[in-house]
Amino acid sequence: MSEVYKKAEELADLILESDPYKEVRQTQELVNDNAEVKKLVNAFNAAAAKIAEKEKSRQPIEPEEKQEFLRLREEVQAHELLKKLLAAQADYAMMMNRIHSILQSRLEQPAEE
Repeated sequence: MSEVYKKAEELADLILESDPYKEVRQTQELVNDNAEVKKLVNAFNAAAAKIAEKEKSRQPIEPEEKQEFLRLREEVQAHELLKKLLAAQADYAMMMNRIHSILQSRLEQPAEE
């Protein structure tokens, strides 16, 4: 069984060296180092959480709250660094999904005798 864990560690090392993983890490660091972007993301997350909480508790959402959420969403979607991060995350997710699919299809094959 230890061979399985060894191979899993080797796969993890390969993932760490992959371009999609490196791009996510580098772009996330740029986002984390940018106070303006962090402030924008925090404001958007707070507005989204407030609306979600009101929806959950069936409270009315004020038009101003909805407008502020939509304005922040547009800013987030238009920000070049955040678009770059989203694209990097999508590439990484596609790679991980492909790895999972390969493992799953291999495990579903009949055992060789």
